[in-house]
Amino acid sequence: MRAMLIDDEPSNLEFISNLINMYCPAVTVVGSFTDPFEGMAAILKQKPDVLLLDIEMPGLTGLELVRRLPAIDFEVIFVTAHNQYALKAIKLSALDFILKPVSPSELEVALAKAAQKLKDKRTLEQLRVLTGLLNQSKNLKSNQEHKIALPTSDGLIYLEMSEVVRIKANGQYCEFFVQDRAPLFICKNIGHYEESLEDYHFMRVHRSDIINLHFVTEYIRNDGGFVRMKDGSRVDISNNKKEELLERLNCL
Repeated sequence: MRAMLIDDEPSNLEFISNLINMYCPAVTVVGSFTDPFEGMAAILKQKPDVLLLDIEMPGLTGLELVRRLPAIDFEVIFVTAHNQYALKAIKLSALDFILKPVSPSELEVALAKAAQKLKDKRTLEQLRVLTGLLNQSKNLKSNQEHKIALPTSDGLIYLEMSEVVRIKANGQYCEFFVQDRAPLFICKNIGHYEESLEDYHFMRVHRSDIINLHFVTEYIRNDGGFVRMKDGSRVDISNNKKEELLERLNCL
């Protein structure tokens, strides 16, 4: 963890730096400043993990320094001889507030809290990035045009998945209903396509039917429950598929 110190008293900077070196070996002091303006410039340039900051300083108080920063993406520990500043420090979202003279135990506790908060933030950031990558991958998978190869007696027919409205089981064969062309009879059973199409917004809603969810125009609860497709066809929904179907339709 990278720490920066700002205090107008050089002796205080030296004392705190020595305590950190002695009691907090996982913390590295990357800068110490008696001039708060120089310290503020160093914060923006070096981006420390934690700032140990005096409050009562000539020219610019620690509280004013924090207020002037465009963003606070590090932890702040105020170090001061005046406890009347505690409430203001808390309102500025300080991690901790240590009174002078600084004790090793208080400093250890404060820096340990800072380390834990940084770890939690990094974990959340990693999860956020991972979630973003997964969503990006999912969107690419669902939005890009993907082809499916269908075997026929003459060879193969390549279709864009976005063209397929629904698939109907017909014994050991299945029938592909496609936009703007006649149905295609394929010499494979419907189960062959169920898993491979699931990631492209297709769903098996009945033992005899797989539908493209993007082509559903309405869901009817009456008469056992069925959907109306864009091509005007009706597809019955199995009782154990109704809840999942509605959830997936609501997520489109």
